Amino acid sequence: MPNESLSSFLPYIIAGSVAAVIVVGVIIFLLIFRQKKKAKKKPARVVSKSAYMEALGGEANLISHVRKGSRIELKLVDYEALDKEKLKEAGVDGFIKMSDRLTLVIKGDAEEVEKVLFGSSES
Repeated sequence: MPNESLSSFLPYIIAGSVAAVIVVGVIIFLLIFRQKKKAKKKPARVVSKSAYMEALGGEANLISHVRKGSRIELKLVDYEALDKEKLKEAGVDGFIKMSDRLTLVIKGDAEEVEKVLFGSSES
């Protein structure tokens, strides 16, 4: 009789084993997917003052600046001297050009960019 009771549980043992293997497989898949997602993150930006200044038309082209969150608002002497492609390469995520000012959108590290460019951190 003990053998009969073990054989009656055999389908449940097999089903439990299969479920355990599936759960372990899903966990491994999720861990691998998470690692790949982390690996795809952008590397930390290296802020180059010379690259920014060249793209902005030189230090003499800057009149003033103010940081507002993830943006740096600039007043320039000559807006035609601006090179947007070089600014993008330097790490600017977007631009907002108004009549007398240019706003650089810098996600995540505008304060660091301001410190490198202007040597200060204004709010």
